[in-house]
Amino acid sequence: MTHRTAVIGAGLAGLASARVMRRAGCYVEVFEQSKAIAGWIATTRMGIVPFDHGAQYLSARSDEFRTYIKEREALDYASLWEPNIAFGEDGGTKLLNWYVGLPGMSAVVRPLAESVRIHFERRVHTIKREDRSWYIWFDDQTKEGPFSAVVVAVPAPEARLMLGHIEELAVPLERVRMAPCWSLVMRFDQQILLEFYVYSDMSQAIRWIGRNNGKPGRKGKGENLVIHASQAWSRETEDVEAEVIAEEMWSEVWHLLGLSHFQPIQMQARLWKNGLVDSSLGETYLFSSSEVVSVAGDWCLGRLAEHAFESGTQLGNAVIDALK
Repeated sequence: MTHRTAVIGAGLAGLASARVMRRAGCYVEVFEQSKAIAGWIATTRMGIVPFDHGAQYLSARSDEFRTYIKEREALDYASLWEPNIAFGEDGGTKLLNWYVGLPGMSAVVRPLAESVRIHFERRVHTIKREDRSWYIWFDDQTKEGPFSAVVVAVPAPEARLMLGHIEELAVPLERVRMAPCWSLVMRFDQQILLEFYVYSDMSQAIRWIGRNNGKPGRKGKGENLVIHASQAWSRETEDVEAEVIAEEMWSEVWHLLGLSHFQPIQMQARLWKNGLVDSSLGETYLFSSSEVVSVAGDWCLGRLAEHAFESGTQLGNAVIDALK
């Protein structure tokens, strides 16, 4: 018998679990509320210029994720990135080894979506168990099902809303704390001769300034910057209009780096409402074996992309074992 399974969320955790279940012979459907895959690892465009506006790099500390990244690197979907970095207002420096997707960060996630049916712009309202099967209700009053199992791979606050009626999942989800992050992407028509490729933790408001065009595989004229605000500043300003945020963040950056004589030709701010992890779950995933419903995400283990991969992969295996 071929089991029909559902995954809510097309980020790294969700698609990693989907790949495991698909390889085991399940028919997998993924429901994503946005227009694209990859979640926090997504690549966006401002005009014709691509920007990595969420995750800026990938570390590969675990053997399994390192193997996955090396496979992507062999196929030119990823590359080693060794930027020189300035840390803090006092100017400490470091050279780090990270990985980035080619030509954008989302390329690292794309192979996981192969052979999986993905439904975009489907915002889930709740999931319910009926006659030993799962059904998914959406905000537009439609529903999908039946499913033998459901994997919820969204930020913890969203998962709590969907699963509040399942106590063994809802209670541990209360331990997780996530934080917002304002992201600003900027285009300049001339190169800005900055000394470093990355500036980290430069002030109480700015936690990251990165030269997006300085990453491998990124081409184009001029300069493209990606700027992330700190958790505290993002939390204080999350209700402010994006246009106002863009001006305030740019003002802070040009003061920090002495860029007052440069003017961007385009800039755009976006709030990642649950982009960062304040306090993780401390478990690889949450799983109700009796109900065959489960939860995965980077926030289960920490805040890194490889935590999402590990959580989703191991959860996919747990679902397969439960369906045997």
